Amino acid sequence: MTSVPSYHHRKPIRRDRVGLVALVLIAVVVLPFVFRSSGSRDSEPLDVIEVGSDGTTVSATDTADATTSASSDTMEGDGADTTSAVTEASILTYTVKQGDTLAGIAEELGVTSSALQASNELLSAGSLTVGQTLYASTEGIVHRIKSGQTLTDMSLTYAVPTADIAAANGITASSTIFAGQRLLIPGATSSYWQYVVQLSKGVSSRFIWPAIGDISSEYGWRDHPVYGTYEHHDGLDIDLAVGTVVRAAAQGEVFYYGEQAEYGNTLIISHADGFVTLYGHLSSALVYSGQFVEAGQAIAQSGNSGVSYGPHLYFEIRNGDFPVDPLRYLP
Repeated sequence: MTSVPSYHHRKPIRRDRVGLVALVLIAVVVLPFVFRSSGSRDSEPLDVIEVGSDGTTVSATDTADATTSASSDTMEGDGADTTSAVTEASILTYTVKQGDTLAGIAEELGVTSSALQASNELLSAGSLTVGQTLYASTEGIVHRIKSGQTLTDMSLTYAVPTADIAAANGITASSTIFAGQRLLIPGATSSYWQYVVQLSKGVSSRFIWPAIGDISSEYGWRDHPVYGTYEHHDGLDIDLAVGTVVRAAAQGEVFYYGEQAEYGNTLIISHADGFVTLYGHLSSALVYSGQFVEAGQAIAQSGNSGVSYGPHLYFEIRNGDFPVDPLRYLP
């Protein structure tokens, strides 16, 4: 008969041995972590590797060192990944301090006052605020991207090839760009922005003047100069010689260009918040439908087309479908 093992005959495990084994296990498991942790305080930081937009790997510490040593290479965007642009575009930044002047800051950054004004869309030299960040470049103008704007639009605004803009910022013509991001426009001058300063009269307003000229007929009821009928005039007549450059009264998208019975060659721009501007009696357009234009950008040449009593620009502002008095919105 096979006997069944009896556990009653086994020797009991001594409690002092259990405690000894536990101490040994603790020493084996815990002590290496203690020494490793204490030693890491004096060791080099971990070299974190990130994958760049071009598929290459970039060391985070290298990136930090490059950013520190080249503080002028900065770009901003609304959550955009601008790593490649940061390493290419020579964009300088400056924080305005108490007592600073535009001329003084421009001299410190090595640019002209007009270029600094253009790069920051300043309407006057006295419109600085303490703590404000200014952008500049010795290689051109710094441009802040607007919603709906493309590289092609910027190329046309500044008359700089798209390929040159892309190369200066370390991007390609097909790269995604974001509103609020800043790009260097290489070789661009401040002449475009000087028109904005002139047509805005140096003050901030919803719209700027499309051209400088005498107003021959205001918004409101009048005797029509051609028909002789008493009717409402929905805009302003600005006396201009044929061929005078007409500029956009605000940034927006070119909605239409074509011939209208009364207004002749007519260009319409759609703006934010439902506003529309209309430019009539033109001789030619300098932009095309669907193009995004900046305030102050050349969009057409004035003329004498349509029903007109002489060369002039017809300028109208509409809030939605309703014409409004332009003088309420102009500086």
